Amino acid sequence: MATMIACIFAPRLYRMYLRSSLDGSSQIYSTNLAEQCGDFAISYLFPAGMVYSVWHRKLQYILYLSLFLASSYAIRATGRYFNPTFLTFLQVFRRARTEPNTENMEALRRYDFEFKGWPVGFTSTKLSRLARQDLVASERGNAVKKYTPCWLLGWVVAHTFGIRLIYPGLLVGPMLRTYLEDARGKLVLLQKGVRTKIVSSDGYYLDAMFFDRRREANTTIGKTLVICCEGNAGFYEIGMAGTPIAEGYSVLGWNHPGFGGSSGTPYPLYELNAAEAVFEYATKELGFREEDIVLYGWSIGGFPATYLAAQHPNVKGLVLDATFDDLLPLALPRMPAFLSTVVRATIRYHVDLRVSKEMRSYAGPVRLIRRTEDEIIADPPSSLPANRGNYLLMDILRQRYPFLLDNEESERALRGWLNQPHVKDVSTRAALERSEVSIPEKTENLSSLEKATLILQIAEKILTDFKSTHCTPLPGDLFILPWSGESRPRGSSSSTK
Repeated sequence: MATMIACIFAPRLYRMYLRSSLDGSSQIYSTNLAEQCGDFAISYLFPAGMVYSVWHRKLQYILYLSLFLASSYAIRATGRYFNPTFLTFLQVFRRARTEPNTENMEALRRYDFEFKGWPVGFTSTKLSRLARQDLVASERGNAVKKYTPCWLLGWVVAHTFGIRLIYPGLLVGPMLRTYLEDARGKLVLLQKGVRTKIVSSDGYYLDAMFFDRRREANTTIGKTLVICCEGNAGFYEIGMAGTPIAEGYSVLGWNHPGFGGSSGTPYPLYELNAAEAVFEYATKELGFREEDIVLYGWSIGGFPATYLAAQHPNVKGLVLDATFDDLLPLALPRMPAFLSTVVRATIRYHVDLRVSKEMRSYAGPVRLIRRTEDEIIADPPSSLPANRGNYLLMDILRQRYPFLLDNEESERALRGWLNQPHVKDVSTRAALERSEVSIPEKTENLSSLEKATLILQIAEKILTDFKSTHCTPLPGDLFILPWSGESRPRGSSSSTK
């Protein structure tokens, strides 16, 4: 009887990982007829019945639907009970939940199943800066001042279709489930990925995978951890993590709230709480020092990556690929002009993703990768002068080197340089990385031409051009750790006035 009850509440089993598989293929779990009927009734018939009852105000049907749901669970549990493969999984699952030691968790990781049933690997209590600000405002009674008509209108848009336009992965994720399962299996079998469940401070759980290369022979590069922050339709199973993995780094990939196995929705509050949870897991559970962590953000993932860099300034570096300065200038041209007020209210009040604003609090090493044919973060599409990465670089340089951009000649030279592609071959890039940029201790005596020359040398150190569109995987030779040059001239504060 206990086993039958456990079959009712156990998570769905999707696949089994075969360690003998040379190509990384996983075995799809074969359900019997009773399981198939039960799953179909629970997933489709019951929700359809609920919608019909509410739409036609047939609330008396709720009792019948409840009995139907209970019967469906019983049918599925019976099918599971007579399926030897599921019973074997159930034994492993129950042991891991009861005693999550290394041996039991290793056995459980041979299965791919409904992630909400996965044992919690780490629980974070770290609140993001945004969450702390909201908490302080609430305690002081200042929260009510937000509720203006524009704020409320933006809230309605953001919480209906707005967030799904900004993060289309929320919509396409369910359609990619089988593809993601197959890709996840290959990561586990071929790359030795270890899947884990992280709970953020707001109670949502995050689907993450860790690739440990610290013990790889004949290399020290694996002692550096790359935390990957995916784009608005990216998943760690099929996203940007492949580049640092192939280069030999230790890698921690995670899915946005609401993506893949992660719960929640990627509003900035939950997104930043999730990022803090992932970073805390990397330092407290995995044992990496902040100085050994590189934050890698692609596209919209540049926002949480830059936030983490600002909150943890001792990180080894920040790499931003195809990232913009501000979401609003990208959103406005893509919506009808008469909706501009609504778009502004939605973005500024509820989905205010300003990478440049976060960058103001970070003065450490940074690398920008600009895609010269980017059709997503440029308006018009694929226009290099209109690429928002240009604006991000200019903001960084103005924040860090105002003493070099205090004249029209430097500004004009920088804009002209940004309007041109600077794609380099491997040897030229290597020579550039080895070169040094000498920043004088006192800059007040530099001519405008000397300042312009110096700012372009610094720009070349920070920006790497990649001849590609927005979603092309980044080649390994372009994943270069950031330049560690100083952001202020040594020994002189008067020169920055």
